[in-house]
Amino acid sequence: MSLVRPTLPVVRQLGGLASAQPWLASLPALVEEVRTEFDLRLSPPLHGGSCSWVAPASLPDGTPVIVKIGWPHREMLGEPAALRRWNGRGAVRLIASDPQRHALVLERCLPGDQLASAGGPAEERLSAGCGVLRSLWSAPLSPPIEEIEELATVTAEWADLVEERMDRLRPGYDPGLVAEGARLLRELPASADRRVLLHGDFNPGNVLAARGGTWVAIDPKPMVGDPAYDPWPMLEQISDPFATADPTRTLWARCGVLADELALEADRIVRWSVARRVETALWAAHHGNIEGGAAIMREARILANL
Repeated sequence: MSLVRPTLPVVRQLGGLASAQPWLASLPALVEEVRTEFDLRLSPPLHGGSCSWVAPASLPDGTPVIVKIGWPHREMLGEPAALRRWNGRGAVRLIASDPQRHALVLERCLPGDQLASAGGPAEERLSAGCGVLRSLWSAPLSPPIEEIEELATVTAEWADLVEERMDRLRPGYDPGLVAEGARLLRELPASADRRVLLHGDFNPGNVLAARGGTWVAIDPKPMVGDPAYDPWPMLEQISDPFATADPTRTLWARCGVLADELALEADRIVRWSVARRVETALWAAHHGNIEGGAAIMREARILANL
């Protein structure tokens, strides 16, 4: 049984990236080394994950687990430390890790359904996601976690990239809105009244049904900073608010739900949403999708007008 097939998303995604070629070439050996190290019984890999190899497995005692071997890059380096700090509170539990091979052995979430595809009204799913965020944010920040970056550091770099890409590419986007997005990326972290351990990529595909009817988060890109940063992907991807008859009304109502559930200011959630849409639009333009970026900028304008 081949455990590293060319059809895997991680192989397809990283196949065109020169810096990832040594890691891809070593991946079959890494899989075997990790299997041996933890005495795992591996099943065929999952077709998910663009920067990591992921497969179901069993421990020697039959415990079902997930094995994740990551391509080493900046966003993933803090994941093991964050999972240890959360210790199963709101996040999948880390059972074992190999820092040298960037390998994690994680509890397997059963039944494992995604919040993105769960039934029920959008407000109920948003509320379920908020419960997970409250658990994640309750983790202590002391002692500091050396491997986890400050949100302010990351978003200041994003602001620089937004401005550089706008100037270099000249994609025709609203310059005032782009400037506002860059300003928010720089200023919002400093004006936060509290700091938490952020998930960093809290989209509803990263929230799974687990033990006892609970929901837990997977695949964090952890940072420390303003909690109002985290909700946007969930707000955007649960029953697409921009596809409703009145996106403005829908977005404001859902921001109100998030604000009430998370003890945040609705306006602060909105401002982070604007900042993140602008950053994503310029990312799309940088990767050759000027038209897609323009569509994202139209969403940013709706948010900015709330």
